[in-house]
Order: sequence, then structure tokens, then C-alpha cells
Amino acid sequence: MEKIWRFRHEQFVERLGWEAIRRSDGLEIDQFDRDRAVHLALFHEDAVVGYTRLLPTTEPHLLSDVYPQIMNGGTWPRSPDIFEWTRCVAEGDVLINQVPASHILMTGVMEFCLVAGITSVIVETHPKLVDLLISTGWQVTKLGLPSLLEGGLIVPIQAKPSMAGLMKHHQLYSIQGTTLLLEPELRNPLKPETTLSHLPYLAHARVRSNHNESAYLAK
Repeated sequence: MEKIWRFRHEQFVERLGWEAIRRSDGLEIDQFDRDRAVHLALFHEDAVVGYTRLLPTTEPHLLSDVYPQIMNGGTWPRSPDIFEWTRCVAEGDVLINQVPASHILMTGVMEFCLVAGITSVIVETHPKLVDLLISTGWQVTKLGLPSLLEGGLIVPIQAKPSMAGLMKHHQLYSIQGTTLLLEPELRNPLKPETTLSHLPYLAHARVRSNHNESAYLAK
């Protein structure tokens, strides 16, 4: 995991300037990195070039413990099959087979939700990203009005993945096959008694397999 913690520090602290989470050891780890947190890292040529995290809403998460005030007293969906989507970042100048790393990362998140049986994610994000999610096939419901948080706009939403949405990602971003590398016997975070397996309609092919390079999103 050290590669992931270091990548998070490089991106969120050094590049984006989140000084509140700066650590002297150069590793970005917070109180939500518990056993049931799902870490999705995008690897290219053995280096981490993208990362995001899914937190179970049945346990403490950012909206419950860090900024519940943006709900203005309202509630939000919590369930074993609903996760909070946080810490999403990719190196902006990295292309993998001519596809931006960020596009592969976003596609991988929707694919993972479908593989694992995650019915929806809650996201606290800038309104501009809400438009991006809608345009790429997520079914979005706003959970509240935009609020000012540390000088920026933030809005809570619920986004649902779908097979049609995943196909839209593939079409928009010219991605073929699965983006997920699922190790044998990898347990499903929702149903630990079962293992994760690829969606049956996706061949286990590399991203844009007609090229020589490859990229995988690994849990």
C-alpha cells in the first residue's frame, strides 16, 4: 500500500495543495482507511497513475464525520450496498494507449460497482463534476443544495451505475474490455463469502487491446 499512500500525498498535498493532510513521511492516510475501505488504484508500467476510494456508508465516512453540515439537517442514503466515493485523482498528463488515465479511472469505478453489486455511491463534489457524471451515464440525484466549503462549492449527490452507463464510458473513451484486474479469490467487499469476477459480457481484454500498452485498475 505504500505506493498508494505516497501517490495520494503527491497528488492531494503536493499538487492540489491540501495542506491540512500534509505528513512529514510523505504518506497520505486518514481515519477512514479502515479494513472495509475499497482502494482502486490505476497502474501503468508498474507505477500508480490514478487512485480513488470507496467507503461503506454503514461506517464512519466523510459526509457523516467531516462535513455533515452540507446536508443542512437532511439525511442521506446509507446501506451495505451504498458506498461513498472519495479521493479521486489521476495524473493529468498520462495517456495510456492514447486514453487519458482519468477516463480509465472513471470507467473502472463504474465497472467495479457493477462487479461488486454496489447499487449507488454518494459523492460530495463540485457542481461541474456532477454534469460530467451525468454526461457519462451515471444516474444522478442531488441530495441537497450547493454549499460553500473552505472557499469552494460542494454539492452532495447520489449516483447510480448501470450497464448502459458502462457501455457509454467505453464508447466515449474508446475503451475495450475490462479495466479491472481481479486477483483470484478476491473477496467481494459486500459479500465476503463470495469472490469477485468479471462481468460476463466483457472479455478479459486489456484497455484498447489493439495497442501494445496496458493498464489495469486493481483493488
